[in-house]
Formats: sequence, structure tokens, C-alpha cells
Amino acid sequence: MRKLNVCWYVYTHESRLVLLASGMQCRTFTGFQLSSAGIVRLPKFDMAMAKPEANSKPVLAAEDVYIVTVYGRIYCLQVDRVAMLLHSYRFYRDAVVQQGSLPIYSRKIAVSVVDNVLLVHQIDAKVVILYDIFADSRAPISAPLPLQSRGFPRSYSSSSRSSGKDGECSEVNNKIDHEGIIYGDNWTFIVPDLICDVSNNFLWKIHLDLEAIAASSSETPSVLEFLQRRKLEAIKAKQLCLGIARTVILERRPVSMVSKAIDVLVSSYSLSLKTGSYFKGIKTESTSSGVAKTSVARSSTDVSTSRIDGTSIRHESTAGVDSEYPSRASTFSASESEENASSAPLRTDSRDLQLGGGKVDRVNLTGAHSSGPTDNPVFVNISEQQDSELTSPAISPDEMYKFVFAAVEEEMVGDPSYLVSIIVEFLRSTNMEKIKVHPNLYVLAIQLLARNERYAELESFVTNKILEPSKEVALQLLESGRQNIQTRKLGLDMLRQLSLHHDYVSLLVQDGRYNEALRYARKYQVTTVRPALFLQAACSSNNSQHLAAVLRFFSDFIPDFRTTSDFTTYYGILNEMNTSVAATSF
Repeated sequence: MRKLNVCWYVYTHESRLVLLASGMQCRTFTGFQLSSAGIVRLPKFDMAMAKPEANSKPVLAAEDVYIVTVYGRIYCLQVDRVAMLLHSYRFYRDAVVQQGSLPIYSRKIAVSVVDNVLLVHQIDAKVVILYDIFADSRAPISAPLPLQSRGFPRSYSSSSRSSGKDGECSEVNNKIDHEGIIYGDNWTFIVPDLICDVSNNFLWKIHLDLEAIAASSSETPSVLEFLQRRKLEAIKAKQLCLGIARTVILERRPVSMVSKAIDVLVSSYSLSLKTGSYFKGIKTESTSSGVAKTSVARSSTDVSTSRIDGTSIRHESTAGVDSEYPSRASTFSASESEENASSAPLRTDSRDLQLGGGKVDRVNLTGAHSSGPTDNPVFVNISEQQDSELTSPAISPDEMYKFVFAAVEEEMVGDPSYLVSIIVEFLRSTNMEKIKVHPNLYVLAIQLLARNERYAELESFVTNKILEPSKEVALQLLESGRQNIQTRKLGLDMLRQLSLHHDYVSLLVQDGRYNEALRYARKYQVTTVRPALFLQAACSSNNSQHLAAVLRFFSDFIPDFRTTSDFTTYYGILNEMNTSVAATSF
């Protein structure tokens, strides 16, 4: 034990870290992290403070210091009201390093963290500035966004007023009247994502409205990177990424910009495969969707919060309440699971002091909410996976084909050159990450090139393996080759390269090249093609020698062929042809 002259302290249960302030200006800190392995003492450090005047020494207050956990790393944020900066310090086992500073635009601010996004509430201006400190840039991820509250559903409010006593009715009406109050004087921000309104007995939970955040930024690659790092609403993030990818192509944005956006999605998918986060096989729990929310938004949403009213969350089986609001018991059990998950420090760097347990599913505390049009085919398809195994917003190549390329191809008109260029950029990106793409994407590229009669370019794509060989690609080359002999030859050659002997022989026969087909079938022992296919082709040529050669081939190639109905039928036709030829010669 050691005595310390402590002026005040800050502590967060999430980080298990306590900071003790000392000194005349309360700017000298000693930190301790509590864990099951013991107490970790951090090096003593001083915080930076600007001086307003030469002889003035401002004193740091407890409300100016926040401990936050972002991406499993523990930071301390310090408000410098003189310099109008928010300084950040990162904790290591053997050092505390200042990471930089963010500008603030209000004398009174607060800090929250939602899904690893840092929210800096500019309380005087009544807006929120969002930062994703995973990225190197210190710029906000979007324009400043207002905070919007979402109260109880109308049905619940009306039923509560009609069924409750007079006092209860007055209480509910009072709550509804105060729903529109944002950044009230009695609001207390609790790290990471709660707001306590003592005067109105409210507890709000903050959520991110990803749709509004994405709409408030014009930097498409940066928005996609941000969305791909979101875990709490992976389905919504995935839906938005697909929609953004479709939009930039339909709007014919510069190929270089679309290429960067594609690289973001492909690299994110590749990383999710390497880390195993794409499919973990863990079912996400179905949670209630009626919890009152607040959101940060420009028009309707942006950063959202859910309100948990202390009087309404209790053990009751009243119809219409339990189905919409989690019980008090479920709330505490979820908190306990957070404690168990974060009891031991988690480190990726031996020097890095981090939150134990890594990730916490906070959706279970208040219930999940879904937004967006349910008639959107992309949203419906992804929703089917919500209760199964979707744990990442990463987008697979199959989904890129189905929900982006195939979708925009139906809407784009005119010269398909632009879409072909985008597909080529996608193939380049997947090739760099060594990721297989959907064969139908190659088929689409062939269709677009053939539609524009760019057969020379199509041949170059095939010979240079830009279009990966497959049966689907070969058959599309044959289909498109009806107007170009060289393209059809490419399809036949691809079938042969892929050792698709049955399809190759069948197509040779369809082209009337049954003698060549017979030689190929004999060489590669192709026994799956029906003899009747060859016999019918030879018969239609009205050449008895060809028909005789085919009958002789199958008699030698297939045991007991002479006992089959095909031999009997076509041998009779051959005799008729020979008789007709003999009668004609007389």
C-alpha cells in the first residue's frame, strides 16, 4: 500500500481502469487497472493544459476527463477548454502516450462510444461530431449531426394512459412532453453509451443511424471503410454498402473512384475470411424491436439512442409490454455477461493495455431495431441470414454479382463499356486478394462485350485469362459465337481445356462434325454420349458411307451394340439407302 494525495478520480467498469488525479492543477495522474490476475499499475503521467494568461493556472476537473475503450484499446480523453482541444492518451503497460488532439467547438462537451465510434457531443451547439479513430485521419467521418430522441410507441403510450391511474397517466404524459428535450441541463453522460436524465427519470441508450451517417459524407471509399468496421448492425451496414456500390455505378462515377470503393469491399471480405469473422456459425439472438430510441439525425436519424425508463422496465406479464420491452432481469443478466467477457485484459501488443474480452453485444441490453424498406430485395435476402450466421458486414463476390452487377446491368442503358470497365476493376481486385468470383460475372462480361460487338477485346480477355475458364463461360462463348465464328471456337476450345468431353463431343455433333467427334470420343473414351445422337446426324446427311462408318464405330466401341434398338433401326435405314442408290444407278 502507498498513500497518494488524491484530488478526485475517474473509473469505468468497461475498462476496469481507475485514474487518480493529484497536484495543484489536478493534471498529474496515476492509473490502476483491475483484473483477475491482480492490479496493474500504470506509469504516472501529466496531461497537457494551455494557460489562458501568464499568471493563471487552470485546474482540471473530473468532468473534463473520460476513459473510453475503442477497438479494444483503452484511451483517456481530456478536455482543454482554453485551447478548445480534446487531447487523447493511449495506455500501455509501461507508458502512456499522447495520441493527438481533436478540435472542439463548444465550452461544454461530453463523450460517448458506440460500436467503436467516438461521439463528441458539442452540447452548446446541440450536435455530435463522430470520429473513427481506427483510421489514421483525425477528420470526422461525417458532417456534424444532431441528436434525435425517439420515445415510446404510440400504442404503448395510449394504452398506458387509458389503463393506468390518474397519477400514472400524468406521469406518462410528462414523459412524452419531455421526449423532445435534447441535451437537457440535468443530462449525465455515462461512458460508453448511456445518458441519464435525472429530472425526468429517463435512461437513454445511444445508437448509430448508419444510413444518415453514410448520407452525410461524400467520400465513398471512406464511408465504405467505416461501414465495413461496424459490428453491432452488420446487416444494416451490409445493406448500405451494397446500395452505395450500386449507386456509384449507376451514376457513372469516375472509374478510379469506383475502383477504390471496390478495393475497400474486396479487402474487407478477404480480411473477414482470414480472421474467420465472415461466418462464425453463431446465431444472433432475436431481440425485441419496440424499445424507445433516440437518434442523432439530420432529417430523421443519425446517431440514435434507446430510452430505458426505470419505471417501465420491471417484472410484469402485461400484454403489450413484455413483447416490446426487456425485463429488468434480462438487462442485468446481459450486464453480467459483459463482466465475465471482460474480466481479463486482452492484448494484441505486449505493451498495450486493453479491454478484456474484446467485443460486447450491447444490442441484447435494450433490443435491436431494424430500419429501411422491407420490400428491398437486398434487405429481404440479408434478413434471412439475421437469425442464422451473419456476423460481419463483409460482402462476398457472389453477393457483389447478385446485388450489384446483375442489378445495375438491368438498369443501365446505352454503351456497356463503362460497366465492363468496372467489372474488370473488380476482377483485378479479387485477383490480387486471390478470391474466386461468381462464374456468372464472367458470363455477364461476355454478354456486354458481344452486345457491343467487341469480339477482338473478348478474345483478348479469354486468351489472357481475365475471364476465368469455366463451363458457364464456355457455353456463353458458344452462345455469343453465333454471330462470330472465332468466339464460338473459343468456347469449344475452353470445353476441351476443361476436359468437359461430353459437352465437347455433343457440340461437335451439333455442328455436323460427327467424324471429328467420333475420333475424339474414341481417344478420350467418351461413353456418355448417346449413339443415337451420332446416328441421327449421319442419317440427316443422306450419306450412306457416313452412316455405315458410324454404325461400324459403335459396333467396335460399345460391346453388344448390335443387339440394341438403335443398331436395328439405323441398320435398316442404311439398307434402304443402299437399295435406293442401287435402284437409281439402274
